[in-house]
Amino acid sequence: NALCAIACSQSYGIGRDVIRGSLLQFHGTHRRFEKKGEFDKVTVIDDYAHHPTEIKATLAAAKHYPHKKLWCVFQPHTYSRTIKLFDEFSNAFSDADELILADIYAAREKDNGEVNSNMLAESIKKKNVDVRYISSFDGIADYIRKNASPGDVVITMGAGDIYKVGDMLLK
Repeated sequence: NALCAIACSQSYGIGRDVIRGSLLQFHGTHRRFEKKGEFDKVTVIDDYAHHPTEIKATLAAAKHYPHKKLWCVFQPHTYSRTIKLFDEFSNAFSDADELILADIYAAREKDNGEVNSNMLAESIKKKNVDVRYISSFDGIADYIRKNASPGDVVITMGAGDIYKVGDMLLK
């Protein structure tokens, strides 16, 4: 992406010093593998991934990020997406060492009882992934504080308000 930006800028006559300065000021895209900070030597990253393909790609990239244990805290986004892609979600988390599922972020939808995060957790368990469902953000943050170790990486993931868990861990 940077090389493309350089080439485009040069084609418009933008000088190398301006290009270099601009690239040095770029800190990445908001909520795309965004490092939020650290607590007790545990790194907290936030990512907007909310589709199984994005989840797999993000976790595959995270495997290359220095860590002891890779934690994923995922909040499914909408009941309709969760039910439609249930099998794909069930297979998307194999690169996580620890997975915590939060309640589904309803957005514009109402819960008709057809699917919930606990159902998804049970399906993921069958794939030999260490997964647990925790309904409250406070409960998730408490569990991570008690169980994460220095050198671990925690990625909050989803299109809803799951980023708040990372914020809680950093306070």
